[in-house]
Amino acid sequence: MYNDYKEVYMKNNFCPQVALIMRSDKLIEEFNLQRTTIATRYGPVHRCYYGYVYGVPVLMIYGRFNGEKAPSSKINHQQTIEAIKNSGAKKVIGTFVVGGIKRQFDQGTTYIIDDFIGMGNYDIDWDFNYPFHNAEMIQPFCPKLVDLLERASVKADFPVVQRATYVCFNGYPRIETRAELKFYEMIGADCVGQTLDPEATLCRLNGLCYAAVAVQIDSPSSRREYAGELEHRAEANPYKMSIEECRSHSEFIIREFLKIYRHEDCGVCAKLKRTNNNFREFPKNFYD
Repeated sequence: MYNDYKEVYMKNNFCPQVALIMRSDKLIEEFNLQRTTIATRYGPVHRCYYGYVYGVPVLMIYGRFNGEKAPSSKINHQQTIEAIKNSGAKKVIGTFVVGGIKRQFDQGTTYIIDDFIGMGNYDIDWDFNYPFHNAEMIQPFCPKLVDLLERASVKADFPVVQRATYVCFNGYPRIETRAELKFYEMIGADCVGQTLDPEATLCRLNGLCYAAVAVQIDSPSSRREYAGELEHRAEANPYKMSIEECRSHSEFIIREFLKIYRHEDCGVCAKLKRTNNNFREFPKNFYD
């Protein structure tokens, strides 16, 4: 089954240079991206689209969910990253919707992520047929991809925060409390979400270059106003902009990124992939 799916994809003789994890009906329709299925050890991934966008061979993975939306702890990030690796792509851009932390940044603010703070609560299913090693994350994002995204963002007519820090609180079927938002601002985070990691860690473990764009869909003040309005109304709208409008900001930056993209090896990210072949339970002379 695994090889059958892989052959279906490879018959097109198409090898993407950049993989995009995003939801963009417009890009699919405008550039006539073709749907395909890529096999992984975790099952086939059907939400894959490929083709040329501004001359760049790309693979789009349409979101992170198979079927219905679920808590972030239920997302199989390993399946998505393995599908990208099996496609032949070496560079990955993740796009995210995030929560706001700082008062000065409102809904629609877009972030070029340069670092993240992982709050844990996720698990990676390690294949013990391979030696274990920890991912080296002192530089979690590809500097060349981050630089290109920042250059692309200069043309935006909406607020963009460069060199931003994303705090990832993974797994909870809720959004943040007031105390958590104060804490995240205190430790230096710019925005908060639930899916950037382990995606970033998995890219590093697989030797892939990774970068991320995030767009803010709420703010602490708008959430407080929303809760206050519910005291006097049967319902209220927590958003000034729709999530689709917010996503258009990420899409704009991805489009501008692909317009200036030129394929070249990074020379750093793949080398940061560690290996550990020297682990032993106890000295050799202790074996029978």
